[in-house]
Amino acid sequence: MNVKKIDYTKDADKYITYQVQPNFKRLGPRIGKLLPGCKAVLGKADGGKLLAELTASGKVTLDISGEKVELDNEDIQVRLQAKPGWAAAQGSNVVVVLATELTPELIAEGLARDFVRLVQDRRKDLALNFTDRIEVGVGGASAGLQQAIQSNREFICGETLADKLVFESQAGAEAIEVEIGDEKIRLFVNRK
Repeated sequence: MNVKKIDYTKDADKYITYQVQPNFKRLGPRIGKLLPGCKAVLGKADGGKLLAELTASGKVTLDISGEKVELDNEDIQVRLQAKPGWAAAQGSNVVVVLATELTPELIAEGLARDFVRLVQDRRKDLALNFTDRIEVGVGGASAGLQQAIQSNREFICGETLADKLVFESQAGAEAIEVEIGDEKIRLFVNRK
């Protein structure tokens, strides 16, 4: 996973909601016929506020069909639910949220990183020294893949020590077929 930016916020409600349900096994024997009403009240409750109250005082009091019912941490199950476009996980006093939307720029960066991995694997196969400069050729790449490689050329060349990166075969270099994304391309790597 590549993280591009980290922001800190105390306003997790922009990214997540909480689903609140009664712990049926524990509450069934205790509140009996009020259990369906309890489920309905918890389903309509603001999960974030309920969780905050539960964390602060260790209990919440609900009005279920005119009766006051006190619930604690073991009576309620609170589940974190990420809003669309986000993934989330909760730990002790913290929620981590990741944006899951893939923009064309992020996809191109991912393809470039995958391409770097393929070139580095080929360097190992050729038993090149860590400091050897190389020339890289690519054959059979779609226009989209060529654009992704081209727009990340500086990064790719820096990571692989490539002095030359072209979309054609390289004289003296054996072509290998590799997969990148859902494409098969020919990769040529030569020691400079």
